[in-house]
Amino acid sequence: MTFSGNVKESKPRPVNAWESELGFGWSHSGRRCTRHRPPESTMSVSSDIRFTRRKLSRPCRGCCAALASLLILLLLAAVAVYLGHMYLFGDPLNKQTFRGSFVVTSWDEPQARRVTSEQTSNSTRENLLYVALMDLYQNSELRSCFVSAEILALDSAEEGEKVHFEVSFEPIFTAVNTAEVAAIIARELTAPRYLVNVTIVPDTLYIEESSVISSLDSDNSETTPEETPTTEAVVLEVEELSKCYPKTLSLCAHLNYNFTTYPNLVGHTSKDAILKDLVAFRELLDAECSHLAQDFVCQMLQPRCEQGRLVRPCRAYCHAFHTGCGGRLPDRLKPYFDCSTHFPDYFGPDSCMVEPDCHGGLNRLALSRRACDGVPDCAGAEDERSCAHCAAVGADAIRCALDTRCLPRHLRCDGTPDCPDGSDEAGCLWISRSLPWWRRERGESTLGAVRSRAGLAVWSERGRDGLVCAAPHHADRRALRSVATSLCRAMTFKVASNVEVISDTEESTEEKSEYVEVVDPFAPEISFVKSECPEKRVIKIICDQLECGVCSARGSLARGGVTALSRSARPGDWPWLAALLRARVHACDAALLHPAWLITTSNCFQGQPHAEWTARFGTVRVQSTTPWQQEQRVAEIITSPVEGSMLALLRLEKPVEMTDFVRPICLPENTTDIQNSICNTLSWTRNRDQLQRVQVVTKPMDTCENVSIATVNGICSERLYDQDDCDEEEYAGSSMMCFDDNAKHWTLVGVSGWRIACSKIGLGRPRIYDAISSQIDWIKQSINNYPR
Repeated sequence: MTFSGNVKESKPRPVNAWESELGFGWSHSGRRCTRHRPPESTMSVSSDIRFTRRKLSRPCRGCCAALASLLILLLLAAVAVYLGHMYLFGDPLNKQTFRGSFVVTSWDEPQARRVTSEQTSNSTRENLLYVALMDLYQNSELRSCFVSAEILALDSAEEGEKVHFEVSFEPIFTAVNTAEVAAIIARELTAPRYLVNVTIVPDTLYIEESSVISSLDSDNSETTPEETPTTEAVVLEVEELSKCYPKTLSLCAHLNYNFTTYPNLVGHTSKDAILKDLVAFRELLDAECSHLAQDFVCQMLQPRCEQGRLVRPCRAYCHAFHTGCGGRLPDRLKPYFDCSTHFPDYFGPDSCMVEPDCHGGLNRLALSRRACDGVPDCAGAEDERSCAHCAAVGADAIRCALDTRCLPRHLRCDGTPDCPDGSDEAGCLWISRSLPWWRRERGESTLGAVRSRAGLAVWSERGRDGLVCAAPHHADRRALRSVATSLCRAMTFKVASNVEVISDTEESTEEKSEYVEVVDPFAPEISFVKSECPEKRVIKIICDQLECGVCSARGSLARGGVTALSRSARPGDWPWLAALLRARVHACDAALLHPAWLITTSNCFQGQPHAEWTARFGTVRVQSTTPWQQEQRVAEIITSPVEGSMLALLRLEKPVEMTDFVRPICLPENTTDIQNSICNTLSWTRNRDQLQRVQVVTKPMDTCENVSIATVNGICSERLYDQDDCDEEEYAGSSMMCFDDNAKHWTLVGVSGWRIACSKIGLGRPRIYDAISSQIDWIKQSINNYPR
């Protein structure tokens, strides 16, 4: 098996705290240690001092001469020191970053901050450790050049939890060494002053300088863009393990699984507790508020438990239930039925419980024509699985993501493209949080797996899969970096920020993992051979700087701009588009700039100060639920400080996962004139359900002055071609995008401030977009300065 990847590494260069925010995920700004030059001063005298020769004796004249000579010598010495400092020492040394880890066996969190949610607990613990590390180094002997500290991840370990952290310094004249950084923490472990709320195993402390790893230096260097790691913490999700019990509630006997778990999703710890509280749920079912009510309620009372893993209902399924029954939920139950908090997005078979009979739901919406059209309209893609072209292959078929074709499992990663877009040969080497996660994400379709920044190196060939063994290169740091670089770049990350060797400790009842090892980590095409991997030590990688503005679902056509791009959008054509829903109704559009940030227009929120807004990603049909759809609530709205601008930044409650169908668009790199450029915007069909592409051309601002309010910060444009069917409508917040032929990616140049309805042929209305180029600094600072 061979894998093509660019193994060239790059020399260190200074990084920019903003650019890492798009490539997903994550560097930190802080106080800089700067070299303070002596202030220039002027000697002044307030009185006139006169020396007369006749009052000075010869010895005195000799003293004055000696004093003058001494002053001249001192002045020359000062000049020499200054010139030597400027021309020999030069600028301060480059920023140094050290990464380390230690194992925490117990936590002593303040009672007020103790929580039941594992994810919230991790966030609290990260903050506790972050504050402790900041205080520790700010009060140490390295405080003069200490910049920042960051908690990167909390991983499970045999003794407790393994904490991965990072500390950064900007030395003045002498570089900071690893021993100095480690000594501060080692001393703290002996006599704790700041890390008093945790119990740390001293022998597990490990620190190394990561500047070399981040730059990935090699003999064959390659220049990389000026970017830094993303500022999002790398936290690998842990499987939600439970003990399974037989399902015994008669009300839920119809569910197609046999085992459940306690406590259930409403907090009941036994069947008796359910029966005592069943009246409230019976009243909900008797109201017949939705045809999904009984199924959904039963999955809350008797959730599915499979091989020791709790399987929750999917988020889209929860929203479908809320459409009819959300208003009838008793107040005490509403927190348990919060779709955005407790219910995951769908990521492959058995990742969560999908809405039953979604295919029948399409028929009820008069959308039966969408079945078997190559675009999934159900989370589980059953509308495409029941088609003749899939039924002929068998139940174990893998669906070509964007085509009406299914393949036997053994044709995936066999070296020959079988899907029309070649997607069955994509992602044969990947990074995933665990092997079970990988199998679920890739168990249905040829595209759509999460582009995790951090995880284990996973391989796939002819329907088989497993982990990449670190042997025989586990002690060769340069070889490991070469493999990491190739894998990260294949996943469209620009760099690999870290690579390490860990033990494969996953305990799974699924098929036993297989291993491969790298033959030559420095070859242009990295080859693998099957390995027994006797020590069971595998490769874990952290990537950085996900490429923006790339439609990776389109494969080789992604770098071609509008080449072969149809007017009617298909999944993955515009992965940065977000549909903004107000009270579950599509009201505006936005563009994804960063896993946790969107940009749109502030006009969407006028008169709606308390409305709940949700951003939906990965869909091109509002009435459908694709397997790649994600949703997150909007947590904060920040309006532009520029006078006359209507731009607004939206911070999401949680970052979205990066996939082939959800990834950010690029900001313009400069203020290059786009006059008379042909760009694209997005609109929706008249029934507001199908996303479409519209070509527009920029015009002088006086073209728009007669039909709209012209602004200094505006971009005037017109539709490139007249339209004769009046079948589209552009929502407020829609993006104006131009393709950069040099960089081969899409760039956001403007945002629509108002809704634009279709017009009759020959009466096309000019469109004004709020320009992005003049507000890049505000955008970057807003995202960079947000407290994490």
